[in-house]
Order: sequence, then C-alpha cells, then structure tokens
Amino acid sequence: MGFKTIAQNVRVEFVEKKSRFIASVFRVENQHEVNTFLDQVRKEFYDATHNVYAYTYGIEYPVQKYSDDGEPQGTAGLPVMEVIRKSNVSNVLIVITRYFGGILLGASGLVRAYTQAASLGLEKAGILEYHECEEVLLSVEYPDFEKIKWLASRFNTKIEKIEYSQVVDLLLTIKKEEVDEFIKSVSDITSGNFLADKKGIVLRAI
Repeated sequence: MGFKTIAQNVRVEFVEKKSRFIASVFRVENQHEVNTFLDQVRKEFYDATHNVYAYTYGIEYPVQKYSDDGEPQGTAGLPVMEVIRKSNVSNVLIVITRYFGGILLGASGLVRAYTQAASLGLEKAGILEYHECEEVLLSVEYPDFEKIKWLASRFNTKIEKIEYSQVVDLLLTIKKEEVDEFIKSVSDITSGNFLADKKGIVLRAI
C-alpha cells in the first residue's frame, strides 16, 4: 500500500487583519513524535493566543486528531484537518500558532485563515509519494551495464547500489507492479544473460 507524506519539515507565516498565523509542519510516525513537536512549538510560542493543531499518522489504521485550542469550535482544528485530508497526505502534524492582532475575524474569517495557513505549510513542505517496491539484485555482464542503466531510467527504477566484480551487481528498487515487465525487458536486451534475485517488498519514494 503506497502513501503520500511531506518532503520536509517547514515553517511559514502570514498576517490576516493584524493577526499573525504561523504554520509549523512536521513529518511524524507515532504519538511520541507528535507530542515532542507539539511541546516544542508550545514552548517556542508560549505567549501565543492559540496553538491549533491537526495530525494523522499510520497507513493501514490511521490515527487522526485535531484541536481548536480555545478558538470557536469548528473554526480552527477542523479546517486544518480538512486540508490534510484533501491533500491525501499521511504521517503529518500541522500546528498553526496565532497571535491575536486586535481585530475579530469572525467564524468564516477564522476558517479561511487557518485553511490558508495549513495550505501554505503543505505547499512549502512538498509532497513525497511512497510506493510498494521490490528490491531486486541484478547481475549482468559489463557490455550490458549501460543498457541496464538506460532501462532503469525508463522504468523510473532507482539504482540503490552497484558492485563491480566479474560481473556488475546492481541493487534496484522497482515498483511492485512493474517488476515482471522490467525483468522481461532485461531478458530481452541481455539475450537472457543475467541473474535476478527478488529480495522483498519495501516502501520507497519514487
């Protein structure tokens, strides 16, 4: 089962009617990491009016939670969670820190502001898409090495490791659904003069 998550932890901010909104976006894989980053933001912005958050982690059985942190119910944490859901990303925590600027935004204004902050954060963080891949150890003769590199690029296959001995050994990461077609193509361009050993399924960003 593949999934999408953020490429990097980031921070971005903007001002809406004198209120300062700071989006801190983190990649998380468990509750301990969620709590660690939440504590970090709360300590850094201890004097903020609100530290709203939403998070999700886990692929098969996802855990999801959000908090308005004192904002009117449904105007803060839920809009942030909706941005996460619509982006279809997993393993992410978004904390939106707000410093009140003296002008009330109203319920609809709060929803728009928190939605914008979360969207800007995800946009800056970037998205990685992970796929179920097969690790394959491929052994080919030297004259076929360049052909294999070309084939790997055509299949968007990652060469994890290369070892040179009597033959060239390549550890490849291939999308699970493309493994059989890739090996058939290897057989075609090497006239069957190769060895392929499937090592198992891994999750990789390709």
